[in-house]
Amino acid sequence: MNRINRMKTFLSRKGVKKTMVFMVVAVVCVLASEALLSVKPDNPTATGVKNPQETLMPVTIREVFARTHKARVNVLGEVVPVRESIVKAQVNGHVISISNRLRIGNIVAANEVLITLEKSEYEMQLAEARSRLAEMKAALLVAESEAGEARLNWKRSGITENPASPLVLHVPQLVVARNNVNAALAAVSHAQRVLDNTDIRAPHDGVIVGKPVRLGDTLFTGEDVVVIFGMDAVEVGVHLDAHQWSRLTNELRLTGAQLHDPEQGATWIAEPVRVSRHLDPDSRLRTLFLEVKNPLDQNPPLFPGTFVRVELTGRDVPDLLCVPETALTRQGNIWFTDDENRLRRFSAEAVFHHRGLIYVIRPGDLSQPVRVAMSPNSSYVNGLNVQPVLIGEGE
Repeated sequence: MNRINRMKTFLSRKGVKKTMVFMVVAVVCVLASEALLSVKPDNPTATGVKNPQETLMPVTIREVFARTHKARVNVLGEVVPVRESIVKAQVNGHVISISNRLRIGNIVAANEVLITLEKSEYEMQLAEARSRLAEMKAALLVAESEAGEARLNWKRSGITENPASPLVLHVPQLVVARNNVNAALAAVSHAQRVLDNTDIRAPHDGVIVGKPVRLGDTLFTGEDVVVIFGMDAVEVGVHLDAHQWSRLTNELRLTGAQLHDPEQGATWIAEPVRVSRHLDPDSRLRTLFLEVKNPLDQNPPLFPGTFVRVELTGRDVPDLLCVPETALTRQGNIWFTDDENRLRRFSAEAVFHHRGLIYVIRPGDLSQPVRVAMSPNSSYVNGLNVQPVLIGEGE
């Protein structure tokens, strides 16, 4: 009887264990089912197979055609006047008058009197020179009269031979008298010029940019008086290396030039006028000079001293791809997608840059259009299958 009871107890315990095991297995199955359901796609296809494109990396591309473009050269330069004059005193003297126009920023006309020096000493020198000239002219008249009388007397003497000495006919005396007159004339001219130099005049039309002289100052010969910028034209000299020169045409008139001031957002058209015929000994560069006529009449005015970005338009370069600068990686590669939507790349070097764009030579084995990746990143792998996103056609 006890054995039967023990058997029942054992069987009851074993049933509890089976029940617990069954419950644990059931819970595990439920959790596993929920986990599997959570990883299924939201929109399964009819066949239950995933769409491959949904797992591909999207790549923004632009279809770019190789075309002929005009080469561009961008350099910096400073606007300077074509004519810049530092007016100097030509004589010593005390400043007795200064023109009201002699102020920085004023425009003056050619030959306008700016400063007047004390004249009395130079007026006296001119008077003395004129007096000396009068004396020499009188002496010449006497010499001419004596020479004429000597010739007449020699003729009256009946002598057919020439006199043994030219002094007989007063020839040397006449030469000396004439030379004295010429010297006196030169002295008068010099004295007049010195007197005229007491009026210091503007050498040409221009604007006053410097005035170191004040009323009452004493000036000495060679001393700086005023600085004048001619405003009929300004120029910019840009220094170019051999590679930049190679992008320009041989004829200056065919080279387009624009000056840009980033601060004002202004643009001016310039004309190439000449080139340097030598290399700068320090930079080893040659200079191209650009000119803008009547700079103050431009809109807005172009002032000397302005720093500008110079944009030159040069020769035609064929078979160039025009892409954003972001398309060129640090490694010098440009990524594109082939006909099978796989990433490919080629090594590129910018022929020139222009306003955020770069121009590179298209490899000969690439068909057109080239589907260039606009913003490549470090995850790009050659041959990777991607999903192109077309944003338009390039230049």
